Amino acid sequence: MSNVIQFLEAQGRRPACMNVSEEAYAEVIASLDVDAAQREALKDRDATELNRLLDGRTKMYCVIMQPNEEDEQSSTPDEQDGDSVPDDEESQ
Repeated sequence: MSNVIQFLEAQGRRPACMNVSEEAYAEVIASLDVDAAQREALKDRDATELNRLLDGRTKMYCVIMQPNEEDEQSSTPDEQDGDSVPDDEESQ
């Protein structure tokens, strides 16, 4: 994992640390073992530039599919009846 990602992850775990003075934030950034362009993007809090420097995605999508109620009922008829017996219990 890159040092930049580790830094961002640490900041995400402690969001209160982001409320430090600009001088303290600049000192932390200066102490990181990252290249100058990444350091500058972090210092400027430029997420777009940092994303570009790290070859990140420009767009990300999150899709949540919710099944239709009809599909759910037709796909699990045994669970709807409540009287189904697992296969291993039938053989005992």
